[in-house]
Amino acid sequence: MVELLGILLALLLFALGALVWRVLRWLRRALALLLGRSGAGRRVASLRGVRLRVARALGQHQAARIAALTTELERTRRALRLAEAARGGGGPPEDRFRRAKRAFAVHFHPDRLRCGEPERGLRIRIFQQFWQVLRRIESS
Repeated sequence: MVELLGILLALLLFALGALVWRVLRWLRRALALLLGRSGAGRRVASLRGVRLRVARALGQHQAARIAALTTELERTRRALRLAEAARGGGGPPEDRFRRAKRAFAVHFHPDRLRCGEPERGLRIRIFQQFWQVLRRIESS
């Protein structure tokens, strides 16, 4: 039992010594930062340098990503223009037809109606019937 107490006392003294050593080391570092010694300053500056390098690398990565996405967007726009030009024969509807379709939608579209219930139901049915006809005319 006495030997066990001796071993526990030795471990306790060792742990206490390690704790005192850590506290003294922490105090030395804190004092060096407060006094502005060159070693501590170099550490802070190196940390700033690391953060700056990381920020620059991130910025370069994002710039490269933006450039790649811009290139992809331009390629997609060119493909869309080529597809619209190739469609040619069907082409967009005439300007007069487009204006007539827009005027019809303004007057009869259910989302734009501000009238009483009997007239509203009638206008919705008219819109649904004729909109299908207008779509068929436009696609042909």
